[in-house]
Amino acid sequence: MYRNLIILLLPALLFSCGGDTTKVNDGEKDASKGASVTDRATPPTETIEVDIEDTKRTEWQNPDLILDRIGDLENKSVADIGAGSGYFTFKIARRAAKVIALDIDPKALDYIESQKEIVGEWSNNIEVRLTPPDVPNLLEEEVDLVLIVNTYNYIPNKEVYFPRLLDGMKPGARLVIVDFKKGEIPIGPADEYKVEASEIKSFLRKISFRKINIDEESLQYQYIITAEKK
Repeated sequence: MYRNLIILLLPALLFSCGGDTTKVNDGEKDASKGASVTDRATPPTETIEVDIEDTKRTEWQNPDLILDRIGDLENKSVADIGAGSGYFTFKIARRAAKVIALDIDPKALDYIESQKEIVGEWSNNIEVRLTPPDVPNLLEEEVDLVLIVNTYNYIPNKEVYFPRLLDGMKPGARLVIVDFKKGEIPIGPADEYKVEASEIKSFLRKISFRKINIDEESLQYQYIITAEKK
């Protein structure tokens, strides 16, 4: 019974991966046996210390390039799925009319709320929203853009989740997925927790996204996938 419960809970533990990720070296593998990928890739939620201007992450994530690729967000609503500590949430809030920070971890969302109090009124357009791991938790046609960073592979039941996500997107709304390339790179999870960009493109096409584009050149360690709702 307990084994089955652990299996059911594992996707939920993995979903909140919007924060920084660092690769474990061989010397650390033995010490981390039995731990989830979230335990190895991100700090425990009890000790979140990620600042909304995390300079170490900025060096490899290049958020300005990603935001430029997203384009004009004036008067638009954005869903940041797997928001984590709010690294992208706060950056988007400076450009968009509204940002919905979605995460399965209430402590991560509490952290975002605490940061809102620190940075001031300009972040009042951020709404935190607790969500189950397999439900987008968006209203019908609620957002103009969906951003999923370092989180795609941790979403369970994608065949159910993404059609529901489409329902929450306005006609013509865009989807942006940023995730890690496979191979030996100094940051990110092990290859078993990564998905090839071409596999994501095929899946998005199957569930009726259009104008799907893959950019594997702009970022050193990650690809950027953009798509639109019909």
